[in-house]
Amino acid sequence: MGGYAVVDTETTGFSPARGDRVLEVAVVLLDADGCVEREWETLLNPDRGVGPTHVHGITLAEVARAPRFGDIARFLASLFAGRLVVGHNIAFDARFLEAEFDATGMTVPLDPGRCLCTQALAKQHLPGPRRTLAVSCEQAGVIHSGAHSAIGDTRATAELLQYFLRRGPVPPPWRPLYDAAVRAPWPGVSLVR
Repeated sequence: MGGYAVVDTETTGFSPARGDRVLEVAVVLLDADGCVEREWETLLNPDRGVGPTHVHGITLAEVARAPRFGDIARFLASLFAGRLVVGHNIAFDARFLEAEFDATGMTVPLDPGRCLCTQALAKQHLPGPRRTLAVSCEQAGVIHSGAHSAIGDTRATAELLQYFLRRGPVPPPWRPLYDAAVRAPWPGVSLVR
């Protein structure tokens, strides 16, 4: 199998430890060469307020009939299984996703040390001190439309990863991380092809 699962979330706040939840999640699956295989996204009902609507644009009315994380947890895990999970500032998304999976009783290998962060790659390969997704995309020539929507940010992050794959050595320097992620067990999860 192999490949990459690029992910982004929109959340009710900054801390799952303080009860903040995931409101929206999007995944773009890439094969090992970085070619897009499929996309998936959903809003989620957090069973609480939605937080800063002025940032993410998601209203309470929009999520009222959305699935809860537990309803999509196994499917989302199947998208990640057998792939290297990638995100821009992946520590933020991984922390939230781990908390959501934990709440459903699923233990998943999503700690940030097992994921690839395009923000960290930007620090190594792009000029200047700022590493936001918008700045990194601009420097790499990636069009970033739909900022602060999970699918918009995920697509931009996927294109940023494609940029690093095209410009880097083959195999990429993160190959050991990739190989470990492809082999990592996701208990009770079938791989999505």
